[in-house]
Amino acid sequence: MQVITYMPVRRSASPADTRQRLLAAAARVYGRSGLTGATTRAIAGEAGVNEVTLFRHFQTKERLLAAVVGQNFSTHPTGPEPPLPAPTTDLRADLLVLARHYETLLAENLPLVRAMLGEIQHHGRAHEKNVFRGVFRPLKEALVARLEIARSAGQVRAEFSGELLTDLLGGMLFTGVLRRSMQHVKPDYSPAVHLAAAVDLVLRGAEPEKRKP
Repeated sequence: MQVITYMPVRRSASPADTRQRLLAAAARVYGRSGLTGATTRAIAGEAGVNEVTLFRHFQTKERLLAAVVGQNFSTHPTGPEPPLPAPTTDLRADLLVLARHYETLLAENLPLVRAMLGEIQHHGRAHEKNVFRGVFRPLKEALVARLEIARSAGQVRAEFSGELLTDLLGGMLFTGVLRRSMQHVKPDYSPAVHLAAAVDLVLRGAEPEKRKP
């Protein structure tokens, strides 16, 4: 009796899968080698493809970097992350949720953030603008929108815009993530305590003055 053996057919990766693999590889190489040290050859090798495939998807190294920034720091991630919750009537609770998401994005992408911040001066003003927009704008639109709602409702002082308060909160959160990444720094408080304190400081500082009777 003749035995027929069926060999499994290896399917080639789809263009979408290849693009995602290139983006993930680029983020790792940028994190290890910096923006200047990272080469398209190294990124392609990390992704298991040739340079022609990389350029077919992104055309230039600059467009690849822009795509990496967009995927890792966009307010509308393309991955399987759940959508951000809709605003509620509890301003503090809403800010805590958005702040936790912000911290998570920064912590998960810290090597890439460090590489980008460390080499801004080598890439000119246009690149500097793109880098800062990518790194410091995670969830910024959502935070600004929520704080503007609070401002309109009289929950925060009218002279403090949503963008100003968002920048203040983001700066504190970013500093906390950086400090916790340093092995020699051992804060005597937890990340959750730091996050809550940052939110409370912003809210209390922006609290409307009580009207005199």
